[in-house]
This record gives sequence, structure tokens and C-alpha cells, in this order.
Amino acid sequence: MMKYFVFLFIALSLDVLAEQKLNPVTGKFETVMPGSQLKYNPMENEWKYAPPNSQLQYNPLTDRFDMAPKEYVNKYNAIEGQWEKTHPDAKLKMNPTTGDFQYVPPGSKLEFNPYSSEFEYTQ
Repeated sequence: MMKYFVFLFIALSLDVLAEQKLNPVTGKFETVMPGSQLKYNPMENEWKYAPPNSQLQYNPLTDRFDMAPKEYVNKYNAIEGQWEKTHPDAKLKMNPTTGDFQYVPPGSKLEFNPYSSEFEYTQ
């Protein structure tokens, strides 16, 4: 019963700044910022939701092509040991439900994805 109240408190305290969108290619729901569009990355052969002004960019630090807005920068996530292409003002935050750390854009809050039953930060 206590877990239910904790879950309810967390769910009600979150700002609703995200959307759940079905990725028809993967068949999974993604937690994204409002206005995100499904974009195809031909170099990585993947479909993902991204901000509408995203474009394909080569990331020499990961040797991958990322779909991201022009102003996004590389930041090193020392806890996870990886580079991330993210908003210049993004802050490193821990997802308390998974223990993972990731860079989170300003204004992004932890959101519950009812389709995966997980809490996620918007991307």
C-alpha cells in the first residue's frame, strides 16, 4: 500500500511536459518533448523521435551519426563512461528508478511511461 502512495505522489508531482508517442517502426512508445517528429537516420538505419529542427550530424567521439539540432553539443557522461549529444544547457541527472545517469535538457522532468511501466526523462 505504501508503494502505491509513493508512486501516486511522484506521478502527481511531475510536470506534464512530455508526450508518449508510438514509434510505428519499433512498435514502442517513446517519452518525447511536445512537437517531436519521427525522423529516419539512414547512417544508423533507425527511426527515432527528435526535435523538429534536428539534422544528421557525424559525432567523431562516438563514431556514429546522431539526429540532433545544430546547437547540440557533446558532453561526457563520466558515470556511464560515454559521450552524449545533448542540449548545451543539459545537466547530468540520475533516474532514481533505474539508477542510470544521463544528460537531461532544461525543463525536462521525469515522466512515467505507462506503456513500458518505467520512469523516463524526455529526450
